Amino acid sequence: MNKTSLVPTLLACAALFLFGCSNKNSKEACTHQVTMDLDAGHYDSVLASSCSDSLQRGAAYFGRAGFDTTNVVNVFIQTGASSGGTSTQADLTVYLTSLVSTVTETTLSDLDRAEAEYSSIPAMLDSYQDAQFYLSLACMVKGLSLLKILSADAAGALDTTCDINNDSIADGADASSCALIAASNISTGTSAVCSNATYSPASPADITFPGKTGTYSGLVVTLQGTGTTACPSQFKKLLYRDGSGHYWVAVATPDIVCTDNNGAAWPCPVEENGQPVDFVASVGSMLDASIAALQLSLITVTSDVQTSLEQIKNEACPSGTCTSIEIAQYLHTVQ
Repeated sequence: MNKTSLVPTLLACAALFLFGCSNKNSKEACTHQVTMDLDAGHYDSVLASSCSDSLQRGAAYFGRAGFDTTNVVNVFIQTGASSGGTSTQADLTVYLTSLVSTVTETTLSDLDRAEAEYSSIPAMLDSYQDAQFYLSLACMVKGLSLLKILSADAAGALDTTCDINNDSIADGADASSCALIAASNISTGTSAVCSNATYSPASPADITFPGKTGTYSGLVVTLQGTGTTACPSQFKKLLYRDGSGHYWVAVATPDIVCTDNNGAAWPCPVEENGQPVDFVASVGSMLDASIAALQLSLITVTSDVQTSLEQIKNEACPSGTCTSIEIAQYLHTVQ
């Protein structure tokens, strides 16, 4: 072979070698970039990458929802250690203020996606137990987020400084508790009375919303005391009617207003698969799923984390199956 023919051959071999190395390096670089993006909080980049796995995508959705795993674990450790297994008013207040900030429909959607990613990891994989631990956190945080979204004001926040009826309970939690009592009274025929608050109407009046398929009823909760611009005395809540004609508290976003068929404004209902989302059932399923996933994780976690998660479930739903009255009583610990 002469020099003239040897040069193209060597160049071709070199190009093939470099191409192979480039592919290898590209895969390694891609995987490394996903880790870097996740650490830096570039969650959309992680979700768009072809190199991310289910564990990383779950973490990205969890982060995009506004939660940091380390912070969540630390909060549960602190509350578990401080309470010693006994619920305190400070615990739920911490969860609904410091741990869970503003909650929107997008927040709930991202938490659902995180749950789906963690749940998709098969038990045969080494990452399964890690995924179950993170799934436990995601489910518990979603349950707490639902409690927050029901109790939040129009800006999506819970103002614990507002207490116009002087019962040492945050007004938003007071109003939410009363809405749950109203739903129980209407649906089951009970006659529980709201503490320092009233609701109307006593009998539901059906309403619908453009683009929504469910049937709803607006509920106005009025707290005793004189309201102000910063601390109003009235709160609008939303009930939905199920197939049996019973009414339950619906998950609705306080930061988004929807106009009903009568022209009145209400918190906008969240629907899944064309159906209203039951607040009590959703909270109960998330708390149950959190405890079940924690038991499957088999990860050595501090007893304080386990204490906090189990405590939330036991205090919110002491009978084992969440009811409107039980969660109403639980919300009355927000001071």
